[in-house]
Amino acid sequence: MHKNFLDFSEKSILITGAGSGIGKATALYLSSLNAKLLLLDINEASLKETLKDCNEKCDYLAIDLSDIHGIKNTVGDKIKSFGALDGMVHIAGIPYVSPLKTLNTDTVEKVLKINTVAALELSKVFTKHKNYKLENPSVVFISSVYGLVGSAANVAYAMSKSALHGITKSLAIELAPKHIRVNCVAPGFIKTEMLDNVSGSFDNEYNDRLNQLHPLGLGEAEDIAYGITYLLSDMSKWVTGSILSVDGGFTAQ
Repeated sequence: MHKNFLDFSEKSILITGAGSGIGKATALYLSSLNAKLLLLDINEASLKETLKDCNEKCDYLAIDLSDIHGIKNTVGDKIKSFGALDGMVHIAGIPYVSPLKTLNTDTVEKVLKINTVAALELSKVFTKHKNYKLENPSVVFISSVYGLVGSAANVAYAMSKSALHGITKSLAIELAPKHIRVNCVAPGFIKTEMLDNVSGSFDNEYNDRLNQLHPLGLGEAEDIAYGITYLLSDMSKWVTGSILSVDGGFTAQ
């Protein structure tokens, strides 16, 4: 009999950015597969809303991931009480649309802290002895198509996301002796609140062009959740160091 790879009843997963968008969609989908989830987000009210629709095994931690030095103790202590993890997904992130001449250094640093440096610190915590289970542990980062292609006025965001691709490949090699897999999902434009906030700074012509750049149309948050689930599952046990584009054909052109 073939194994049911979508049975997550024995898996425990940490998800950042679980209060909204792709993070919430991922949490709800994995919860429907009976996963035990530790949900992280800066917005506690949003986390509680997500938790309402998750199974009874799930828990949450409200945390500001820009506080890099606080991640080690805060998340580490929570995992001790929650239990060892099978997987970790870093979805939390912030956009920053600005041309080079108006880049604000403080904002750039905050973008990097949350989008990139937090990924490293969370990986440190996840890979600490007794924080992860020994059978097919998996780390998944969420980058962007703008980590793969260029975009005007997007240099800071693109930098933060393309850095995740280098981190993915290097950590995949470094952690392979521990049998920890590390992969990345690069989404195209997804219909989320973040996209609404960003697209508000564009004119109608640009928004129309954005839709045309996706041969299959703009994506739904669930489309990314499915890709994440594959990389967390035992179905991908021989996949590491990969960047999975889930973008409706955006980067195929």
